Amino acid sequence: MTILPAKNLYKERVLPSIYFYIASITLPVSLFLVALPFSEVVSISMALLSFPAVLVLSWVGSPLISLTDQTLSIGKVQIEVKHLGAAEVISPSSAFEERGIKLDTRAFTKFQIGVKQMVKIEIKDSLDPTPYWLIATRNPEVLAGLINKR
Repeated sequence: MTILPAKNLYKERVLPSIYFYIASITLPVSLFLVALPFSEVVSISMALLSFPAVLVLSWVGSPLISLTDQTLSIGKVQIEVKHLGAAEVISPSSAFEERGIKLDTRAFTKFQIGVKQMVKIEIKDSLDPTPYWLIATRNPEVLAGLINKR
């Protein structure tokens, strides 16, 4: 039996919004001021290293959404596409309710700071107690369209 490589249909790294990076500019200044009474060298070093550290950690900590013709994966979690039901685009105005009072505690969720667009994907696997996946994405129409088209 030959296993064919999966065809990549969609790939996205969901980075935080620009406002996260604007707010994180205050971190070097704060670290500099906190460490300044102890040592100028240490305070300058901490200030210079803190912002690149924020950039790297925000990249590494951001979920990667990948849809192939065989699987949907978000970070280290994946599911076969045969178990996916309908995908619904959640508008930014109703995202707060979907993450709050409408959220099923058994649902798989993956949110990102500042990303209000979401996709709700029904799970049809009878052995899986998870009713749906609720994930943040910058392109909800594209992702939902690809899932619903298959």
